[in-house]
Amino acid sequence: MVNSAVKKGLSGNALKYIALAAMTLDHVALAFFGGVAAAYIPMRIVGKLTMPIMCCMLAEGYRYTKSLPKYYLRLFVFAVISTVPYSLVVHDTLFCYTDFNFLFTLILSLAAINVFDKVKNKLPGLFLALIPVAVSYFCDWGITAPLYAMVFFIAGKDPYKRTAFSMGISILYIIVAVFTKSFTAVLTSLGLLLAPILLYFYSGERGKKSAVNKWLFYIYYPLHLSVIALITYLT
Repeated sequence: MVNSAVKKGLSGNALKYIALAAMTLDHVALAFFGGVAAAYIPMRIVGKLTMPIMCCMLAEGYRYTKSLPKYYLRLFVFAVISTVPYSLVVHDTLFCYTDFNFLFTLILSLAAINVFDKVKNKLPGLFLALIPVAVSYFCDWGITAPLYAMVFFIAGKDPYKRTAFSMGISILYIIVAVFTKSFTAVLTSLGLLLAPILLYFYSGERGKKSAVNKWLFYIYYPLHLSVIALITYLT
């Protein structure tokens, strides 16, 4: 049973706003503070909150959406719009064909949840779900983000499972990073340990319904990348 105190915690809207702030810090650090470790490292640690939060909200969105095709379509349209801004900010090129932006990752994460949910026999369902997980390798937070989305969907409304399962993915990611990434990348990835703790306090409620809350993340993602790219170009 979900603790009643947790029910009074953070709404889905509140978590999305936290994710937007963290994402902005992350991309600003990436674009402007790469040579200033005192700013770069803490900003990117906070930035690591974004991905797990959005994966949790994606799992919730799948559970409550009235139209799954429209959900896919929204993600796809804004993923395409975000392609050039993302490539400019992250790769300093107009188009990077080896690393697609995070909205494409969310599309594949949604597909993984969808397949797992619809296949009645869960073992074959899990193996089929691993197909979009594998394809996500070519996207931002590939493999990792779909796994977060899957465990959030499996955990459902249970805050203990949500925190424990996602903490497991976070720890696994950091262990792999120790052997495959730079010291700085490992250090900033410690921020992934903060997200499961924060998500424990998710109330399970979406919060106030409004057009702003519905569309903000979709619009803000390409918009803030475009602004950062423009400032980088002008300076």
